[in-house]
Amino acid sequence: MSYSSEDETDISDSELDEYVDRCYKQLRVESHKVKFSNELFRCPFCPGKKKLVYAFKDLLQHASDVGKGSQNRDIKHKGKHLGLVKYMKNDLDQEGLALELAGLTVKPSPKDGMSVLFVWPWMGVVANLDGESISKLKTDLTKRGFDPARIRPLSDSRCAVVEFKRDWSGFYNAVMFEKEFEVGHHGKKDYLAASHSDGMYGWVARADDYNAEGVLGEYLQKNGDLKTIGDVEAEVQRKTSLLVAHLSSMIQELRVQVEKNGCLDKKVEGSCVIGVLLVSSPPNIIMFDSASKELMVDFGVRFSSAFIVAGYFPQIVSQILLASL
Repeated sequence: MSYSSEDETDISDSELDEYVDRCYKQLRVESHKVKFSNELFRCPFCPGKKKLVYAFKDLLQHASDVGKGSQNRDIKHKGKHLGLVKYMKNDLDQEGLALELAGLTVKPSPKDGMSVLFVWPWMGVVANLDGESISKLKTDLTKRGFDPARIRPLSDSRCAVVEFKRDWSGFYNAVMFEKEFEVGHHGKKDYLAASHSDGMYGWVARADDYNAEGVLGEYLQKNGDLKTIGDVEAEVQRKTSLLVAHLSSMIQELRVQVEKNGCLDKKVEGSCVIGVLLVSSPPNIIMFDSASKELMVDFGVRFSSAFIVAGYFPQIVSQILLASL
């Protein structure tokens, strides 16, 4: 069953219950697509959403809302989310989750997702490589959908570091990279076992890898830092606040100039960021009112590279601009 796209044909309301059961059974087989850690979960049916991980109750609420949503919503999409609701209620019945649903406070374990120290920028480790597999590693990982940014073979070892994009899509790909190796019994625990089989082993780089002796630890310490997910979110928020403040200041400059002259000074027009270019979308137009005329400004005319922020979504920038005008 594909989670990335809808099937070609839809189903009728009478077939919904059967389809929900099918989705539920599939999730029981592929539980790694839902559970990220003891505290974090993801929706396998909405891979394109900005929010990639949820607390248990938040994901349950999301799945319930979609499953009981508008009648205009695709029935299969609703059925998949109802299957997710059934799976979460029937199979993810751990004590910690039951306490959370009951509204009680659960002390997070240091091993749980929000407190884990990851190597930042997001990196993965691939071990037990031979010469041929190293040369084909980036192509292989790309074909498997993990979108690696770079591969760094480590000298005098059979390991390589996989660098992912610095944004949340990079984190998502790193997590899915690790989960696939774990499901195939080629994760880190399998690699560290007394004896392991042939083939590649892979996992996301964390604090123990960062602090390890040898070429792996040296590379990670030289090229990354240790951060929790919360640390990364805080950094993105800090950069976002700076961006919003700067854009607001420039918009005010434009307003003042329009009120004063009825038009934009060419130097300001050429140097100021006045919008963002949304990929695969027609240019958006904003109307500036002045006493003498209306000034129409094309969003896509300028986009300074100084405001390309890691993990930032252009759609959000456009919403900020619209709200500021």
